[in-house]
Amino acid sequence: MNLSKKFEELIIKQLESFGCSMGVTNLVMYLASAKQGTKASFEMIGQWPQIDRLLTSIEDDPSLKVSSPNRRWYPLQENDILLGVLRVETDLKGGNWPVSLDSRLKALSISLAKCVSIELERQNKNEEINYLKNQVNVIIHQLRNPLAAIRTYAKLLIKRLGSDDDSIEIVERMIIEQKQINQYMDSFAQLNSPIQLPLEIGEERLLLPPNLDNKKVITVQSLLRPILERGKANADLENRDWTEPSLWPDWTISPLKPKYAVIAEIVANLLENAFKYAQKDAEIGLAITSDGLCIFDDGKKISKNENEKIFEKGFRGSAAKKKDGTGVGLFLARKLAKQIGGDLRLLENNSIGNTEKSKNLKKKNNFYLELPIKELHA
Repeated sequence: MNLSKKFEELIIKQLESFGCSMGVTNLVMYLASAKQGTKASFEMIGQWPQIDRLLTSIEDDPSLKVSSPNRRWYPLQENDILLGVLRVETDLKGGNWPVSLDSRLKALSISLAKCVSIELERQNKNEEINYLKNQVNVIIHQLRNPLAAIRTYAKLLIKRLGSDDDSIEIVERMIIEQKQINQYMDSFAQLNSPIQLPLEIGEERLLLPPNLDNKKVITVQSLLRPILERGKANADLENRDWTEPSLWPDWTISPLKPKYAVIAEIVANLLENAFKYAQKDAEIGLAITSDGLCIFDDGKKISKNENEKIFEKGFRGSAAKKKDGTGVGLFLARKLAKQIGGDLRLLENNSIGNTEKSKNLKKKNNFYLELPIKELHA
């Protein structure tokens, strides 16, 4: 249990305030803890007088297995829930405990139980707050994709409108509104920083799930097509070279189980990173292999010592230091890949082997999304 410092100090103060009273020689407080599939245990969290020794559980202290008339146990209970116990040792002769002492110890145990209850409530609230902060970070991150796409298409539209000043003015106003929304998103991101570490993987929903109609047939190709169109538009706007598949193997055009629609989210995150961090003249694209997808760029190669760190939540590599971002994109992408039985890694060499379009396509940074091909299809 991750107890706060203030809680531990409060417990020690309460035990100290009772010490040396009516023959009491030792007070020890234990908290109940139980891991799934195991018996409950009682861990020592505080004692009076304080001595330099490791805090042990009741089960690990053999002296407690021997009964003694000078020892009593008081439950720390909130309603019907046992939160812990208070162990009391005395030097009373014959084990004769005065009624007044017993009453005071019962009052102390009630007070300690209330402290434990408040601490547990604090922990639950903190977990809820951290969960909500994490969800806000994810939503902010995911909203940046469509917002960036709106800006890209608007700029391309201005180029095509030529001398149609009235229409251009309308599109320019759209860009201004898009920029304003981005400022709101930045404000939310600042309110929500620093980024809190999430709950354990598998205990939280990281991305908004697609609202899929189970009757609608989806394929990898249909999921990726709008993302690739967005990528091509970005590349045209920035005068980049853009590469995408011209041939789609059978596994990309066969009906897909709805849960694998998150492939689109993974690819979108990877392409967003490539456009944000690769140099302006670097080629970007997507290649298809026999068992997955490879999102690549020909910008500055990511250093070897960052190959794994870039997948940690909140970590920002050297290429990202001067750019805006939350440091969650690659973390989310790998997590989603593993949730669907795949994996995401940065290839150590520059070669994208066994692609449908070209053998051994060599690029600086190759993010390989391995997929469970045999499990994808409905």
